[in-house]
Amino acid sequence: MSQLARDCLKNLSKYIPGKQEEDVKEEFGLSSVIKLASNENPLGPSPRALRAAKKALKESSKYPDQHHVPLRSALAVKFGLSPDNFVVGNGSDEIMLLIAQAFLSSGQEVILSRNTFSVYEFVAKLMDGRLLHVDLKDHACDIDGFIEKINPKTKLVFLCNPNNPTGTIVATGKIENLLSKASKDTVVVVDEAYGDYCEREEFTSAATLIGKYDNLIVLKTFSKIYGLAALRVGYGVASRKLIECLNLVKMPFNVNRTGQIAALAALDDAEFVKKSIKNNSLGKKYLYKELSKLGLSFLKTQANFIYIDLKRSAEEVFVKLMQRGIIIRPLNSFGLPMAIRVTIGKPFQNKEFIKSLKEIL
Repeated sequence: MSQLARDCLKNLSKYIPGKQEEDVKEEFGLSSVIKLASNENPLGPSPRALRAAKKALKESSKYPDQHHVPLRSALAVKFGLSPDNFVVGNGSDEIMLLIAQAFLSSGQEVILSRNTFSVYEFVAKLMDGRLLHVDLKDHACDIDGFIEKINPKTKLVFLCNPNNPTGTIVATGKIENLLSKASKDTVVVVDEAYGDYCEREEFTSAATLIGKYDNLIVLKTFSKIYGLAALRVGYGVASRKLIECLNLVKMPFNVNRTGQIAALAALDDAEFVKKSIKNNSLGKKYLYKELSKLGLSFLKTQANFIYIDLKRSAEEVFVKLMQRGIIIRPLNSFGLPMAIRVTIGKPFQNKEFIKSLKEIL
């Protein structure tokens, strides 16, 4: 069978998701677990989105809107742009794939950070791109390092801001500096999946630069702050010419009807967004205090998770936490075998995590 597959598939690594609750219950004989592994919103889905989704399910026999017109129109109002500046995907992951399919030819170069979200590397390898890695600087994307590596063969640049798994950001001004130095033939992708949680003044969405740079694509998602991870709705913001290219490779009916309707309703749920941000802000302050008491090295985050350097085997701690009913994310797959990433949960979940971690350490 391996002789039938394309050569580039031989070098592909499978995506490693966070452990699921049911799997951990079965493996360790537990009746309940707390999952802090996948950066899901601990408050659940937006109530408005949930109500809209329940109504939408009654019309599940109908195909979804192929062009996502109501959702793109609402996003246009939110960002002060045109509906033609948006593409909607089956999660922002699908849009990463569309980007690689639309713009990357075999042998062209893709620049990305070394310790970051693995799907960037996956889609680049899938289209037989050549990877150029840049080490993180102060645990954040090194924009100067990216600029140094850009050359005439560079076709794609992937930036995660805030970065997953470190929760660090780079200022929008630095991203604009990169855009000003990059060729117009180089597509710069800024993934802002966690941007809604950022509390730093120097962070503004790179979507504010869309009108100035035709080679910029900004990715957003409804999976995180809106709590719709299971429905798989993400979107990209870019110039019309880039969106047209992405639409050429997008499959028909790529986003389910229920997801589109729920996402549209979620955009109006400002109260839920505010509540989610407050829970996240209070949770990270509590975790900072408790992690400091334990003498652990961690990074202050601008996302809904915390990066912790255990300075010992993350896998060992990961297993021991699961035995106690706590699921976190060891960062072996990110190239960081002594670090873990912990989603900021509800107050009782954060306390249970700290209690279990203290017992282990």
